[in-house]
Amino acid sequence: MQNTTLLVIIALLVVIGGAVIVAQNQPTGTAVSTDSGTRVEAPGTRVESDRDGTRIQAPGVDITVPRKDKDEN
Repeated sequence: MQNTTLLVIIALLVVIGGAVIVAQNQPTGTAVSTDSGTRVEAPGTRVESDRDGTRIQAPGVDITVPRKDKDEN
């Protein structure tokens, strides 16, 4: 019985260690690009900023903020 318990504990440690290694090697999925503006994409979220303004999209959120001209006070 002690051998069986020891084998089960070792198997659990190997499975948990493997899961941790796989989780660390997974890409986060966040992408950032800058051409004529800035665009950030993450799982479920997107933020875009360009000369027209900024747009934020996430689950249940869609916000567009127009850019204020620097000449106006």
